[in-house]
Amino acid sequence: MTDVVEYTADYKAAWSTFVEKADNATIAHDIGWMEVIAKGLGHTPRYLLAVDGQQVTGILPLFEVKTWWRSRYLVSLPWIDYGGVCAADAATEQLLVARGREITEQARAEFMELRSVNPTAVDLPTSQKKVTFLLQLDRDPEKVWTGFNAKLRNQIRKADKSGLTTELGGLEFLGAFYKVFARNMRDLGTPVWGRDFFAEILTTFKDSARIILVRMSGRVIAGGLVLSFKDRLYVPSASAYREYLKYCPNHALYWRVIKDGCEGGYRFFDFGRSTWESNTFKFKKQWAPEPTQLSWQYHLNKTQEIPMVNPSNPRYRLFIGLWRKLPLAIANAVGPKLIKNFP
Repeated sequence: MTDVVEYTADYKAAWSTFVEKADNATIAHDIGWMEVIAKGLGHTPRYLLAVDGQQVTGILPLFEVKTWWRSRYLVSLPWIDYGGVCAADAATEQLLVARGREITEQARAEFMELRSVNPTAVDLPTSQKKVTFLLQLDRDPEKVWTGFNAKLRNQIRKADKSGLTTELGGLEFLGAFYKVFARNMRDLGTPVWGRDFFAEILTTFKDSARIILVRMSGRVIAGGLVLSFKDRLYVPSASAYREYLKYCPNHALYWRVIKDGCEGGYRFFDFGRSTWESNTFKFKKQWAPEPTQLSWQYHLNKTQEIPMVNPSNPRYRLFIGLWRKLPLAIANAVGPKLIKNFP
């Protein structure tokens, strides 16, 4: 008989073994995110396992997010692009979702959000506003290069002709990356995630997380966070100074990661989530033309509509305009405290 239990440290090895063997496990199911998000963002983990005897048959990582306006959400997973149920069969999916619903209602949370790639067997309200782009890699980077259209190849060449260089490192590069990232987020009108959060990622995933920097004449003009999981590479956060965009620093950044991924034997580069037809959607579509639909599913408890608790909500347009005008020091001080409310 299968039981659903809450995670304790005794299950750490069993959880990791299940994730390693499960074909449908995503980067969000790595147990390391429990510590990263709890410490870096202050959210409360409510991780669930389906257990049949001594065998783990499914998992559901959840975080309880409490906002400063006194709302609560259950999210799988905050910040990262993926999450949701990972289970051996439909019956186990149903058990895990049912327990997630119970926790949502007991916590008096407004909703539970499952950031699924493929929808679960449970019939839930679903949003299909998000997609990702997957670029298939090859041991020979030249084969990937020839698959790009002429415009994209010219933009990558332009970065090279402009003298842009790239370098990969660890915590020692965090300050340089964060300086670019924080300013770019302020310019976009979005509160920035805290530097300590990125430090937590680099520390917890020391073997699979790196920082990439792009330099021009020695100055860092762009940077990104690079993550790996199984056969995939990710760049969940990247930014460049706007005044240098004409030199294509983002193209230099992505091509370096893709090229290294080919030579390192990875099978896919995952560009991460985008909203249909957004600017990030259009940028990523250059590299991998066919989007992969994501299905974010919801248990609606104290609300009747699928939520939009993120800065892309049109309701926050005035706030975004005001945030862009803030002095950078103020935006960097207040932003990390504010952005935690938008998982």
